[in-house]
Amino acid sequence: MDAESYNRIRRIIFSTANNPERGFGVAREWLETTYRSQLDHLGYVGLKAELQFYEQCRAEFALTVAGDMGEHADFAGHYAGQVTRFDVTTNIGFKRFRDYEPHIGDGIRYRIALLDNASFEIVDVFDLAFDRCHCGGHLVPVVTMLDGNRNRHGDPLWHNDQVEMNICTGCHHLVEVNRFYNQTRFSPQEYYSDLGYIDDEDERNRAYEQYCVDNYKYFRRRHQDNLMGIAGVGYFREGYKGEDGYWGLGFNFLNRAVEDAFPFPIRMDGPYE
Repeated sequence: MDAESYNRIRRIIFSTANNPERGFGVAREWLETTYRSQLDHLGYVGLKAELQFYEQCRAEFALTVAGDMGEHADFAGHYAGQVTRFDVTTNIGFKRFRDYEPHIGDGIRYRIALLDNASFEIVDVFDLAFDRCHCGGHLVPVVTMLDGNRNRHGDPLWHNDQVEMNICTGCHHLVEVNRFYNQTRFSPQEYYSDLGYIDDEDERNRAYEQYCVDNYKYFRRRHQDNLMGIAGVGYFREGYKGEDGYWGLGFNFLNRAVEDAFPFPIRMDGPYE
């Protein structure tokens, strides 16, 4: 479907929703009975998600419907006291930081609202307007999970450091923000090594991926609600026989909105301590 036809239907749906004599009930009815057949699948799902988000959050976020201004924003409003643009989606795989970066200006936040593609309930609302680095890049918040600590004799201390840091999308500079440790959160590398008892490689990899996702949710909930990823530090071998190598920071999990913003891995002078 062409953009002009989609935007015409979008204007009708939101004008209906904003009309006190018709409202959201009529807008939903018209979307289903009149306009669904005129939209392709992506257009229908996208417009339904926008309407749901607008109905649920219009008052809370002081939303106004954005026009087709090429800014990748469906709504303008306020979030946590800041002027904010909102883009609504049911598939974060279609969203990439590089598409939003040119539109992110000083003083205006940029949030993606992720809705479940079956229930259309809000799953997450996260910020893409990261702070600027001195090089002009953006500082993306990540938690790096380090291997277990040892004393000066090399004996294990049975706890691990986790480092909340900002990583620049431009110069890849690492800025440590906070450091915490506990006895239950092992580094992804250690966890994978402990999965040796699982014979099936696919099952082992699924367990490892789930562990990284679980840690992402845990640290985001406990320490940084705009966390974008989980990282680990390791020695990466290269060359024909792996005779060369370097220390690097690799991402065990990245929010798909920023997964194209970094190389893999980021080279380091040595292990992070």
